[in-house]
Amino acid sequence: MKRSWLSVFAALLFLTVLAAPVSAWQGRMAGAGDAYGLIEDESDYLTHPAVIAMSKGFNAYGHYRLTYTKTSDWDYTVSMPAPTIGGPYLYPFKAGGHEWKNEGLLGAAFKLGAGMMGVFFEYTGIRGDYDGSALYDGVFASGFNTYDMQNKLDDYALRLLYGLPIGAVNLGAELQIAYRDEEKETLLVEDDGDFYLNFPFGAEGLIESTLFPYMIPYKSKYWEAQGKVSVAGTMGAAKYALTFKGGFPFASDNKYTAGYYDGSTLDCQDAEGKVKGYNVGGDFWLRVPVNAKVALPFVVSAGYKKVTRDGDFASPSGLISYISYENEAEYMNVGVGGGVDFTPAKGTKVAAGIYYDYIRTSQKATFDYIDSGSNTFYDDYPDMPTQTEHRLTLKALAEKELTSTLAVRGGFNVFYGYVEADYATRHIYNGVFDPDYKFDISADGYNMGVNASVGATFKLNKVALEPFLNAGYVKYSVDGDGLHGYAGPISGENDKTNWNVGGGLSVRF
Repeated sequence: MKRSWLSVFAALLFLTVLAAPVSAWQGRMAGAGDAYGLIEDESDYLTHPAVIAMSKGFNAYGHYRLTYTKTSDWDYTVSMPAPTIGGPYLYPFKAGGHEWKNEGLLGAAFKLGAGMMGVFFEYTGIRGDYDGSALYDGVFASGFNTYDMQNKLDDYALRLLYGLPIGAVNLGAELQIAYRDEEKETLLVEDDGDFYLNFPFGAEGLIESTLFPYMIPYKSKYWEAQGKVSVAGTMGAAKYALTFKGGFPFASDNKYTAGYYDGSTLDCQDAEGKVKGYNVGGDFWLRVPVNAKVALPFVVSAGYKKVTRDGDFASPSGLISYISYENEAEYMNVGVGGGVDFTPAKGTKVAAGIYYDYIRTSQKATFDYIDSGSNTFYDDYPDMPTQTEHRLTLKALAEKELTSTLAVRGGFNVFYGYVEADYATRHIYNGVFDPDYKFDISADGYNMGVNASVGATFKLNKVALEPFLNAGYVKYSVDGDGLHGYAGPISGENDKTNWNVGGGLSVRF
């Protein structure tokens, strides 16, 4: 039902863009390999609001982009080759699936007072469906499990931008109010028909029943406020743009639903709470002209985001009389790079750049509960995973005006990242740490990919149409060793392969 609604929304957005006297701009960047900061483009003011002050008159815009991602392999394996009790043991999780991503934007920029105003409505929708199985031989049991996982997102945002020229400097600001509806869900079915919805207790030695290395479930709905302050201008012959940004969620609702069915009894509990956190960041772009044909673009960016979801549930008559949980996610990125923007002749452009990114992500969760016998349990997932990546990216593009009404372009980017990842769990029973259930793996490996894009601009009087297509491949692979309380030395692997293809249309009037 939701997927049908999403398709109807995408079709209506597409028809609205074509029927209205508006058209595209972001399509140029999409057709050039998303080379933001490498070449100048009117859509730069979506990053730096101060740049909108340089716009003239009334301009209307529309943009739609569809991306399909096929996950051909998504495998997570834990091996216990020489355990101290029995064995060897093997937990091989194998999964695959696909994801649809829809992105849309409608808006306009116009004169307001001494400056320029921009009003935009954005939508991002994601529907991911995955399934898999594990034929495992474990410490406590052997069996065959199947599982399904879903990732859903609906983001709606209203963006208000204003830019004001003050002498040789342009000042700008943006206020964004967004509504976010997010959900991740896992369902594991055992070979006897018993099933677990969003099983949270894998830290109690039940490696075969936890899907947290794939995703930590939640269902969140909240509003988020975002703001930017920006300045753009010149330093001699060089152009610069500097923007600081930040935001936080509010009016939130979060739920973690844990369910179990044993063939006769269904036990389902909701831990309800809030979404909290904040994000801060900044972008600095600099373009230094060497001569009339060559410019050197440089970019520096940094961002940090923290989101905490929590909840609790009390039921004196249930198998579990009380449960509380917390899931904390952190993301940090620091990037720097530069390139060359070359215009050998009028209507022809070639550009290339190389960029370095330091990326750190962390997923952690805790579950604290009391059973009907007043025993206390504390399941801790401090690294699920905690990961750092050192990434190098090469971007290149070419653009050519064939006639006064037609331009074509193409671009690609290739990246390689060295990855370090930690996976860990621990369990405390009645206030005492249980070393038998301790689980810890440190892994390393790589994340690499390539993406290619093509696009064009068709000018029809005052309307510009910018269709584009793109395709790519991403491979992630890490492996390493660690320790398990019962089994002693262990090893683990995590591999994921994505293929993606997409396209869309932008219009500008």
